[in-house]
Amino acid sequence: FWGESQEVLKEKYPEQNIKINAFGEKPTLIRQPYLQMVRPKTTTITWKTNAITENCFVVFQQPNKSEKTVVKGNLVDHEGNKFNEVVLNDLKPETIYNYAIYSNGHLMASGNDYYFTTAPKSKDAKFSFYALGDIGHIPDSSFAKEPAARIMELKIKPDFGLGLGDIIYPKGLSARYDAQLFKPFQEVFKNTPFYPVLGNHDWKSDPEKNFEMEWSLPENEHYYSFTYSNALFIGLDSSKGEFFNREEQVLWLKQTLSVNKNNYDWIILYLHHNGKTCTYKEEGKYIIELYKIFSDNNVDLVLNGHAHTYERLKPYDSNGNIDISKIEHTNYKNLKDRFISITIGAGGKINNKWEVNPNNPENCKDGTIVAHAEHVPSFGVISIDDKKLNFEAINSFTGKKFDEFSITK
Repeated sequence: FWGESQEVLKEKYPEQNIKINAFGEKPTLIRQPYLQMVRPKTTTITWKTNAITENCFVVFQQPNKSEKTVVKGNLVDHEGNKFNEVVLNDLKPETIYNYAIYSNGHLMASGNDYYFTTAPKSKDAKFSFYALGDIGHIPDSSFAKEPAARIMELKIKPDFGLGLGDIIYPKGLSARYDAQLFKPFQEVFKNTPFYPVLGNHDWKSDPEKNFEMEWSLPENEHYYSFTYSNALFIGLDSSKGEFFNREEQVLWLKQTLSVNKNNYDWIILYLHHNGKTCTYKEEGKYIIELYKIFSDNNVDLVLNGHAHTYERLKPYDSNGNIDISKIEHTNYKNLKDRFISITIGAGGKINNKWEVNPNNPENCKDGTIVAHAEHVPSFGVISIDDKKLNFEAINSFTGKKFDEFSITK
């Protein structure tokens, strides 16, 4: 099916006006396709080929359906190569589609693993997602392929992933994306969309020519929101710790939360830098200043990277006070006006030994503000079923769960 020739495709789909390369030269596939902006009725599929590429399109269909659709895409020049980008519209919500990608009329990739599932339109769908930060370390010392492999082994496939900043080391350059991120994660990205935010290392090169070129993200791509089922997701750009366009971004955050805080059961906020912490990193004062906004607007989870370790804090209120009541920090009920902050920054890099920043508060010495900390390569998996959220921390090498908690509303 997928291996149909250029001539057959042109004959079958004349209404699509597919332009076939006159020379018929097959481009080199530099980057496998990756999914972005997978919404209830739209999906974006992107892949990268070399400079000889003159056109691109996607053929897709629902499994076990005979009807196939061809959609032409656009090419974007970047660093001597071509981004092939195809936007699919008028899709059915919560539906699986198989796809194949073509450049210059040549089949570049297809198979059972090339599929996407559109987001649900209703707010009663169960779903899960993964989150990790500091992924794309330099190849000789990166273990990014380990979390990618463990994500592929999960019993329940995540619906999407969140990238918690420092996507590419050391300076966020586009030239490093293929080796340090897209190659180790290619099996994940071809059927699971990914929504990253910028970290301080990503800001060491112009994001407009690097980060923004690599992704198709909502709104201005630096800070944005999207919804999935009964949850609102907000990604922030904490830049180098001071926040990108801070005044505008905080105003946007307040407006976004104000409009949506009563419309969704769950609000998950993610960014690169930590606020309160007992790790070796300094406390992020600009994040701590946002705590009142978080708690006043029903934020449930705040996920970050930056520290190359794992740390889950006890629930905070708007004043940064911890829950010191004698409760078990595994099954929370009705965390009204409180949120839980989690550092998941060992996605592809971890320090050789644990370090404690001496500037951290006194209450870190006896672990007062920490519910669980473990110095292991890791990622998080969050599942949501109506009014219950479950979080699992997974060791990227062993695949074993080492921390877990739930919130029930």
